[in-house]
Amino acid sequence: MQIKLIADNHKELAFSDQLPNALDAYVVQGATSIATSGNFGHILFQQLQSNGIFIRLQHFLVNRSCTFTMQEDEPMLKLRFHLTNHIQYHLEGLGNVIFYEQGYNLLYIPFQSNRVHCQHPGIYFTVDVHFPTYTLCQKLPPLVLMNDFQKKVMHLQPAMLAPVNQVASRTLLTHVHQLIYSGKRATTSLHSRSLALLTLCLENISDHPVWEPVTLSMQEAQAIYLARTHMEENLKHEWTLKELTQLTGLNDYKLKTGFQQLYHSSCADYLRDIRMEKAWQLLSGKKFSVSQVAEEVGYTNLSAFSKAFKKYYNITARERSKENAD
Repeated sequence: MQIKLIADNHKELAFSDQLPNALDAYVVQGATSIATSGNFGHILFQQLQSNGIFIRLQHFLVNRSCTFTMQEDEPMLKLRFHLTNHIQYHLEGLGNVIFYEQGYNLLYIPFQSNRVHCQHPGIYFTVDVHFPTYTLCQKLPPLVLMNDFQKKVMHLQPAMLAPVNQVASRTLLTHVHQLIYSGKRATTSLHSRSLALLTLCLENISDHPVWEPVTLSMQEAQAIYLARTHMEENLKHEWTLKELTQLTGLNDYKLKTGFQQLYHSSCADYLRDIRMEKAWQLLSGKKFSVSQVAEEVGYTNLSAFSKAFKKYYNITARERSKENAD
């Protein structure tokens, strides 16, 4: 993994494959991992590779505002998903590009050096799927935006497929997580899943394009992340709009529009989605009964949970509990 990282004090950081215990929770089985630590916190890079395609996972766990200069290998296409917090890149030829949570785009960055800025203390998590440029010559879903993008790639010019970063749907996010954890399987699975994810992204941009950029301030976005975190960590709680506004300090309008801009979802629908996704995971492998899972994700009524699960996944919770673990 050829990465050179320079901290904001102009010091090149030394990487090691001996990872500190603080990073144990972020390690992906089957990935090559390297890390560096300092007074800023910890940085973890992990990579999965198959037949010219590789997936790079980037975790920045920082305890203060930080800027890093990153120098990478040869230019490639990058299908970038930013999953946690918001991060700012300065990409030569493209300027400052902010990725909010669940934002994604297809990039071509011919220059090997770019800057990464983490504005607040916290955890920043990005997944980059790197494709060789000849991937654009393969059969991909037709997309008008692709014509200009391909011309720039042919002329070795920096390019973003969509002028505004797109918002990943729950389906796309599921595919990203499946891709991350496919590293322990055959490399053919990793390769085919990567291409399938690219196709799915192009189809999603074609069918549901995002044209308006996020208008939240950084502080407002941070408040939305706080609400999202509390909801995910307390699935048993029946969150109300009033509680979330008190928690974040945002008014009803800012909270509603903030969730819509960042996640394309209402607060209530987001809570339903993460409850159903957690239920799907817990039901697999026969470790928990349906009633135990229902209680774990915040349903006090088993019948209500069963109906909600069937409506969401089109199979019953009992059918899911009989399947093998993913």
